[in-house]
Amino acid sequence: MRSFDPDDETPYVEPDADVGVELDADVIAVDADRAIALLDRITGDLPNGGEQRPGQRTMVRLVAEAFTRGQNLVVEAGTGVGKSLAYLIPAALSGRRVVVVTATKNLQDQLATKDAPTVAAHLPGVRVAVLKGRSNYFCRNRAHEMGAEQLRFDDDTDVPRTVSNQIRRVVRWSNETDTGDLDELTFDLDPRTRRALTVSAQECLGRAECPQGASCFTELARDRAAASSIVIVNNHLYASHLASGSMLLPSHDLVVFDEAHETLDVFAELLGTSLTATRIRALAGVSQPLLGSAATAPGELARLADRLDDALARQVGAARMTGLDEDARTVLERVGELVTTIVEELRGLATTDLAHEFRRKRALGPAIHLAGDLQRLRQTDDDELVYLVAHEREVTVELALIDVGPRLNELLWGSVTAVLTSATIPDSLPRALGLGDLSVERVPSPFDYPHHALLYVPNGFPERTGDGAEAAIVEELVHLIEAAGGRTLALFTNRAVMNRVADAVTDRVSTPVLVQGTLSRQRILERFRLEHDTSLFAVTSFWQGVDVPGHSLSLVTIDRLPFAVPSDPLAVARRERVERPFYEVDLPRAVMLLAQGVGRLIRTAEDRGVVAVLDTRLAESSYRTQFFRRLPPMRRTRQRSEVTDFLRHLRDEADAAPVES
Repeated sequence: MRSFDPDDETPYVEPDADVGVELDADVIAVDADRAIALLDRITGDLPNGGEQRPGQRTMVRLVAEAFTRGQNLVVEAGTGVGKSLAYLIPAALSGRRVVVVTATKNLQDQLATKDAPTVAAHLPGVRVAVLKGRSNYFCRNRAHEMGAEQLRFDDDTDVPRTVSNQIRRVVRWSNETDTGDLDELTFDLDPRTRRALTVSAQECLGRAECPQGASCFTELARDRAAASSIVIVNNHLYASHLASGSMLLPSHDLVVFDEAHETLDVFAELLGTSLTATRIRALAGVSQPLLGSAATAPGELARLADRLDDALARQVGAARMTGLDEDARTVLERVGELVTTIVEELRGLATTDLAHEFRRKRALGPAIHLAGDLQRLRQTDDDELVYLVAHEREVTVELALIDVGPRLNELLWGSVTAVLTSATIPDSLPRALGLGDLSVERVPSPFDYPHHALLYVPNGFPERTGDGAEAAIVEELVHLIEAAGGRTLALFTNRAVMNRVADAVTDRVSTPVLVQGTLSRQRILERFRLEHDTSLFAVTSFWQGVDVPGHSLSLVTIDRLPFAVPSDPLAVARRERVERPFYEVDLPRAVMLLAQGVGRLIRTAEDRGVVAVLDTRLAESSYRTQFFRRLPPMRRTRQRSEVTDFLRHLRDEADAAPVES
């Protein structure tokens, strides 16, 4: 099978029967009544006796029936339904290993530390494990090779003092942790520290050859997965599993994709590949000390990385974002030749000791992987698109799938029964994923949106692209934030706009303002939750997966409807393949993203607040009903006075409430 970009791990091998978990070998049969009875027991054991949610019971039945019949299921479960328990309970009762695929770390942590263990506690024999890719785990062998005194990187450069101090801190932590999962660290990890103390799949020596193999955190995590009936992974690892020919994860017949609205773009990206000059430069840096000063290929490779940077920058400057210009193709052709030379030289290199041999293998794996990706970029097919993404420091060459449906049909749908669920799912998603005419089952939220939430679009507001739009946004935000007493999540579609508006608003409001990028995601959200009068300005990644219930959030503002940039290469390619591009590509995506943003407001049955969309198209366009169909049934207004009165009332209630300890 053709190799894809996500890092190949070593193939998974099923353990002996006395090591792995015992799973039923016959047909899958999940008794829906038994599943609901278990749900009642679990919720009954929650503080205050829990509560029965009709939507949750409906979803339990849907999932149980899907598993039993071997039929794929797509189910939209509104906020508050409790979808995690609704699929975990049938999964635990299935008698089979079930892989749960998540899109966010927050959800993965919630499943691993709360929801899945709760279910397992009520069912003897059900075991839960979290499994991530190798680069997420501390590597004992890398730490050993770094040395204890004068730390050096693989390219023979010295490690800066701040990084070396953090490396030693992480090494001390490694002697206390049971998992070696770097996400458990309570401090922000410098990317250079992470790189120094982890290995990619290509660099890993493998359990058998590594002197630390018996105590390797990654291998121990794989052992736990082998002994578990519910295995929680992220999108990246599952995509790698598919790309490898389903060789990376324990065998499974059932899979659940949570936050399934992200699967289309996630698999389009992760079943593709990406390339940067930095990656080429890194291979030159690690191979030169190994091959010696007489080797000329690494030096030329480093110079070509600089030429590639220049060629890609010129192409971006000319606004040619799709494909590769002749200059870039010429450079990459020569890069491919040099990488092949380096691979051959590394393979034939005679090593002087064990440590030298390990360094050789760590360079050889990425070199082979880079050679494969260069080959992919030279031999794309009709379902693949090569395009450029300009980042702050360099340009990335991306190869993505335009249509993921055929690839998923080939790799996935014929071999597993899948449940795809999220709080918002476009009607177009099943077909886009290759699931044909499968309909989306919808389980509504139990929350009282008509009484607890207000949707506001300002009256007489300038068009978002018109003169004065940003000034109007600043003015509106100042009034709303002051009325709310802070407690605002201001969402933007553009980082530059966010920064300009945040600067202007900060000078005019009496409450603190946090801006995404000034602190780590974890720390900025923690401050936002704890400091109840604070506002948070953020962009794309905060539109979903952010959960701030209670008095810390009573206002969500959205600066514009989240349509894709017209020139986005992947969107352009998808538009060219359909009859009604706006209605089949752009509108479904924008509706889904807006619903995700709106969903940040009401997180519990007691939450109340306002969503302000500062884009008159939501109230005046011919397609506005498409948005309203997918948004919660909130009251609507275009009068600022009604909104500020409501926000002041919520602010006064919050200020009078007892302070949480």
